Amino acid sequence: MDSSILPALLIALFIPILLHLVTRFKYSSYNLPPGSLGFPFVGQSISFLRALRSNTDHQWYQGRIGKYGPVSKMWLFGSPAVLMAGPAANRFIFSNKDLLFTGTRSMNLLSGRNILMLSGEELKQVRGALQNFLSPEMVIRYVSKMDEEVRRHVKVNWVGHKTVKVLPLAKRLTLDIICSVIFGQEAGSVREALATDFPAMVRAALSIPVKIPFTRFSRGLSASQRIRKLLRGIARERETLLQQQQAHGASAADDFFTYMLALRAEGAHSLTVEDIVDNAIFLLIAGYETTSVLITFMLWHLDKEPEVLSKITEEQDEIARNKGPEDALTWDDVSRMKYTWKVAMETVRTIPPIFGSFRTATRDIEYQGYHIPKGWMVSNFWENKSCILSVFSCLT
Repeated sequence: MDSSILPALLIALFIPILLHLVTRFKYSSYNLPPGSLGFPFVGQSISFLRALRSNTDHQWYQGRIGKYGPVSKMWLFGSPAVLMAGPAANRFIFSNKDLLFTGTRSMNLLSGRNILMLSGEELKQVRGALQNFLSPEMVIRYVSKMDEEVRRHVKVNWVGHKTVKVLPLAKRLTLDIICSVIFGQEAGSVREALATDFPAMVRAALSIPVKIPFTRFSRGLSASQRIRKLLRGIARERETLLQQQQAHGASAADDFFTYMLALRAEGAHSLTVEDIVDNAIFLLIAGYETTSVLITFMLWHLDKEPEVLSKITEEQDEIARNKGPEDALTWDDVSRMKYTWKVAMETVRTIPPIFGSFRTATRDIEYQGYHIPKGWMVSNFWENKSCILSVFSCLT
């Protein structure tokens, strides 16, 4: 064995054991929820990830409820956590101001200091800036760009192919749209670099956050550093271009970096370039998996629901009849896709693109007589309702 690897392995084994002993001693007098924290630092992470990959997360979830009840403790993705289940738990989680919406510990280490990490006036400024950038008025301006990306993607990857793998293609389409609309990057080296590194970063977001070479988290961390360097370069270019445009009275570009830098110049916020890059990564993560999974399962459902497919086709044909073959979609066209929108929303309801949410207790709290210590993660998982037959039968 390489002598440089042995110390790292010993430290990786020693620290979790020490952390486990400290945790047991620290909370020994607390009335914690039932359940086992499992192996130090790792806990239930491996069994949960195995369930996700084999599409048996529902059985995993129900197994814990059957064994420990609707509230149980565990160790997940490097953090002590409390799993809550049921409507009462959802109400408690979503209405409790002492539970701060966060990602997993792995996600936080990978994505940096984004909006989920902020509080107070800084959070207010950044949230306002992001909401304005993603407002309906801004989205209207991007419809034709999105249409162009979708047309190109379908022509290259779908037309003439007897078989296609929907999820990988949906992920690439989503990434291309984000690159074009949010980052102002057309087809080229930037997109290809992101297409290589970003999936590795996303996979690492649900992993045990241990910086050991060749682990999923280590590979994801390296990928995130390359992504951050790439986006930092784009931000610097936009900053220089913005200064030149402002000096000559020209209108600036409308991508995310230019928008955030222009707001900073106006005094609307005090984010550094690094902060802006972190929030750009947050937007990438937020849009990448959710949108691509929605597209995939919507097509999967339509294959099983010919009547719904017929209605969607009729709606799209009606819009197409009023346009030339090369005419780009407009916001008015999109607003007429009412039935298509209902189908998309029903798909989200029946098969949520994400399995649940993670929050962090900002102070010691209690739920159903159990103590949840400050700093612990609180998780609620959304059950998969895809087993419901004719899920679109309620749509009219």
